[in-house]
Amino acid sequence: MTIGGSRRISTRFVLFGVGGVLALTLTLMGVAAWQSGVFNAKAQREVEKLVDSDLAHVAETTYQMVASQDALLRQVVEHNLNVARHVAQSAGGFHFAPETVTWNAVNQFTKQAQQVNLPKMLVGGTWLGQQRDPNAPVPVVDRVKSLVGGTCTIFQRMNAQGDMLRVATNVIGKDGKRAVGTYIPAVNPDGQPNPVVSTVLRGETYRGVAFVVDSWYVTAYEPIRDPSGRVIGMLYTGVKTESVDAVRKAIMNVRVGKDGYIFVLGGKGDQRGHYIISKDGKRDGENIWEAKDAQGRLFVQEMVNRALELKPGESFKMRYAWQNEGEKQPRMKVAMVTYYAPWDWVIGVSAYEDDFGTAFLRLQQGRRQMLWT
Repeated sequence: MTIGGSRRISTRFVLFGVGGVLALTLTLMGVAAWQSGVFNAKAQREVEKLVDSDLAHVAETTYQMVASQDALLRQVVEHNLNVARHVAQSAGGFHFAPETVTWNAVNQFTKQAQQVNLPKMLVGGTWLGQQRDPNAPVPVVDRVKSLVGGTCTIFQRMNAQGDMLRVATNVIGKDGKRAVGTYIPAVNPDGQPNPVVSTVLRGETYRGVAFVVDSWYVTAYEPIRDPSGRVIGMLYTGVKTESVDAVRKAIMNVRVGKDGYIFVLGGKGDQRGHYIISKDGKRDGENIWEAKDAQGRLFVQEMVNRALELKPGESFKMRYAWQNEGEKQPRMKVAMVTYYAPWDWVIGVSAYEDDFGTAFLRLQQGRRQMLWT
């Protein structure tokens, strides 16, 4: 064999060897890319599971915190209601005088006023009066305050429909006067039965949380009946609760991820779709029932309606685009939602997807580094 032929054979072997190495390298890179892709997808699913688990845990913890406070405060309110009932009965009970008195009754929701003539409501032989002066004595309600320190109001039924007028109270309004002369309508402005009035007209006691004048109260409304058993009014007691305020502050102080937070919406009646607790409390009381996400979906209505179907302690996950005041554009959020029925609280634990999307970005960067190093 000649020297030139030997060189050609050697070159073939070298080329064959290089081509084999390149083919093997490409094959290994393809396998590595496939494996890293599988790993990346699996890792993303694991991150999502961890996020969902954390949101669910916070939702459950918040639910249990509210439930614990509710149980404690109900005991206090029940005690106060028993005291109020005993004070009224000891004074001779409720009944009406033959004389009537004119009231300028103001709907507490619409603020519309109407003149009504009603029999004077008595406790024993004393007229409850139309007393707005906080320094003038009023039967029953002032005695309850001196004994237990809670708020107390006596309502008189205005008509067959069941509208309930405040005729005596120790609740002081923003004007510094007793908050009498306003009434709770039997039907809310949205056409739905008022939950307090409808419960009382059935002869039952309503219990729940309400925003009274300018603070949150845990409340109870008990029917007042005449000798025939007809409901003629309501006896209310409530506790202005620093503990509920503490729950609110604790909820507002929670941050989920970088910018996420817990919010609470009303589920039914006049507070349906209204913020009870908003981010930093800045939008409390605002009605967002008609709010739409970037795709035009009425996601608040969907969220509340789904929440009302939950059993105690259950939750569900929901995604939507949301834009807070001051933000330039919507951001995708994921929320774990639960519902505490006794307070009618739709509780949402929410986080922005781009907060935990940084984990996905790191995975993708790691994948590229793995392929090219």
